[in-house]
Order: sequence, then structure tokens, then C-alpha cells
Amino acid sequence: MKASTNRPLSPPAALILKLIGLICIVSFLVDSFTLLIPFNPTDRGWQINLTTQLVERGIIPLVGMAFLFAGVWIDSVADASGKGSPVWQIVKLVALVLSGILGLLYLLIAPLHVNNVRLQSNTAIERVAEQAKQAETQLNSDAFKTQVEQRRTLIRNQIGELLKDDQKFNQAVNNQQVPKEVRDILQQSKANPQVLDEFLNQQAKSFSNQTLTQIRERQQQLESQAKTAALKSQVQIGISSVLLAVGFFMTAGTGLRGLVSLPSAPRKSQPPKR
Repeated sequence: MKASTNRPLSPPAALILKLIGLICIVSFLVDSFTLLIPFNPTDRGWQINLTTQLVERGIIPLVGMAFLFAGVWIDSVADASGKGSPVWQIVKLVALVLSGILGLLYLLIAPLHVNNVRLQSNTAIERVAEQAKQAETQLNSDAFKTQVEQRRTLIRNQIGELLKDDQKFNQAVNNQQVPKEVRDILQQSKANPQVLDEFLNQQAKSFSNQTLTQIRERQQQLESQAKTAALKSQVQIGISSVLLAVGFFMTAGTGLRGLVSLPSAPRKSQPPKR
């Protein structure tokens, strides 16, 4: 039987992996540069958008480094000297340094993003509370009272027209599509007009209370949405940023240890002394 031999992978495969890895890394750097335009570091919204985009793209250079290092390793295995191309070794070293820098960057992004989102959420909640307070204040304004009075006058006139016209009155009272409460008010108002005034006063008060309830419910809804969105962003971007930092640090540390512990060339054995 013939002894099996370990045949290294072909150098074209190594070249393809290195090129793919290099393209991923360079494309990430270009995208990161474009994200800085327009440069406005004092704006909290700009910071949140930048950190979010960087974290969402963070897996690209990490995968690119994996392809690059795999290609360099295959190249070194295929090389008779076991060292591979010096140019790609330099590229690998630069990539390892970049990996350490990105690890530090993503480690800093996590608390920065969480704090910015918290501040933005608090600002949004304060804005919603201020708008709700202004809306509640308008309920006591002359403009709102005028609107309620106009609504009341309109209903009074409509019911007054029905009370004057017996045919329309009977049609409204016998119409099952008209709410029973309204039909009862029509019948009672026919005999006692004061019932209509009491009904209109109750409707005006109910309209004000209903409007106030809607304002407060809307306030609670907007505040809940702001808190939920902030929590989701903090958890998603914060945890992802920390994981990316760990990945880049491990990549840099493992790669640099591998460079430091490269085996030296074997020495020629000396003949034994006689």
C-alpha cells in the first residue's frame, strides 16, 4: 500500500480568501468614514446614529479578518519555507493592530450608546409631558370653551327643529338607529324643555372629560413607546458592541501571540565529537 501524503490546498484558494478578507475590511473602513459626514459630534442624535450604524456593520471586518488570516495561513502551509509571502504577513500584522483598535472602539461604544439613548429617551418623555400639559391647559382656555358652546348650540338647534316638526320628531323617536338615550331625551324634552338643558350640560362636561382622558392616554402611550424603543436600542446595540469588542480583542490577542511564538528555523545538527 502507498503511504498517504498531506497535500496543501492550492495557493489560488489562499489568494481568494485573502482578497475577500481585505475587501471586507477596506469596505468597512470606507463606510465608517462616510458615516462621519456631516461631522457633528456635539449632536446626541448624530452620535446615536453613528454608534448604531457602526455596530450593525461591525461583523463585516470581523469576518473579513477571519478570511484574511485563513488565507495567510493556507499560504504559509503551501510555502516550502513555512513563512508565506512577506507582503501578506505585513498586511496581517496591520489587520491585527486594527483589530485591537476596533476592539477598544466597540468597548467604548457600549456605555456611550446606552447613556445617549437614556438621555434622548428622557428628553422625549419630558417633551411629551410638556405637550400634554399644554393640551390640558387649553381645556380651560376661552377658545376651548367657545368650541364647546358652539357644539352645544348646534345640538340645541338640531333638537329644537325636531321638537317643532311633529313628523321629523316621530321619525326620530321611532328610528331604531338613533341611540335610546337620545330618543328618551327627545320624548322628555317635548314635555319639559329643562331636560334638554340638563342633557346638554352633561354632554359638555362629558366632552371635556373625554378630551382630558384622551390626552392622558396619548401621553402614556407615547411615554411607553419612548421607553420601549430606548430599552430595545440599549440592549441590542450595547450587548452587540460588547460582543464585537470581545471578538476583536480575541482575534488581535490570538494573532499577535501566534506571531510572537513563530517557530524558528531548525538548526543543522552538528556531528558528535570524537
